[in-house]
Amino acid sequence: MQTEITPTEARSGVVTGRVFLVLAVSSIGAIIAMALAWYMLAPHD
Repeated sequence: MQTEITPTEARSGVVTGRVFLVLAVSSIGAIIAMALAWYMLAPHD
């Protein structure tokens, strides 16, 4: 038998998903920024 989910518990699940999404997007953004900086600053012969 399933237990009922309270609105607070349901909301915490949404917040957790949103936090993971923000972490993933910011990590990808940081990787891209580092790659761009490396490309701009690396000496090109």
